[in-house]
Amino acid sequence: MHLTGKIFAFLTLCLAIAAIILTAQTLDKQNEWNQRVEKARKAYEESAAKLPDVEAKETQLEDELALLRLDWGRHWDDVEVAPGTNIARGLINIGIGRNQNLSMQTEQGEQFPLMYAFQELPDGRMSYVGEFRVTQVDVNRAALQLARQPREGETETWNFNTKWRIHDQIPPAKRQAVGDLLLRMTTMEQRLADRRQFLAFQQQSVVAARTALEQRMKELEGNPNAPQGAPDEYRIGLLATLDAAEEQRNAALSDIQQLRKQLADLNSRFEQLLATNAELERKLGTTSSTAAAPQDAASN
Repeated sequence: MHLTGKIFAFLTLCLAIAAIILTAQTLDKQNEWNQRVEKARKAYEESAAKLPDVEAKETQLEDELALLRLDWGRHWDDVEVAPGTNIARGLINIGIGRNQNLSMQTEQGEQFPLMYAFQELPDGRMSYVGEFRVTQVDVNRAALQLARQPREGETETWNFNTKWRIHDQIPPAKRQAVGDLLLRMTTMEQRLADRRQFLAFQQQSVVAARTALEQRMKELEGNPNAPQGAPDEYRIGLLATLDAAEEQRNAALSDIQQLRKQLADLNSRFEQLLATNAELERKLGTTSSTAAAPQDAASN
């Protein structure tokens, strides 16, 4: 066989082997795609069987969402809020206005709805801020004021670094719950204010009592800062003054007792002298009578 024929025969053999390998790979790939198609067909059939239930659930959720939207009214998300000219009175400015359909046109003219504000907490939940009255509306801005007097420190909890959510309506049950909560909080704050006032009065009474006690202690124990020439009861205190007076009284009583004893001795001596004088007088009288009798007899 010619050399060229041998080369072509070798090449034909290589091509045949390559064709066999490629055919096997093509069959494997075809089987894989057939399996994928069958799996996808089964998944489609299962999904198609569940489609009526999903559609019914979707309809139910849409109805519930519509009912919720009826109770919650219109809402604006991601609203920029800034403090107003007097934040202590609950004045704020929001980044929505007439272009965002904030106002409402009625037969009587343009009306501003009450707004209900919510702010986002650090954990992602929304926190109710309060009910606001719209006081002014511009194209893309509006001024709002809290519909009640802010509680002490309430405006300090408002976070203006995050965007708020604004509603023009909330469900009556929610509004009633918020009103009841505000009433309880107001009652508790009033009780707390009364307790604080009573505590302040008690503290003032304690201060006054301590001042009076210090003054009484100074009166009892003395005041080293008393002015010069002040009486002893102010300088050394009532106790020391009473002790000194007691010592003086005891000394005076001792002197009186001694004088009483001397007086008793003098009285006793005086009584003795009186008795002695009386005896002497009696004896003198007897002696005079006896001497007078002989003389009378001699005269007779």
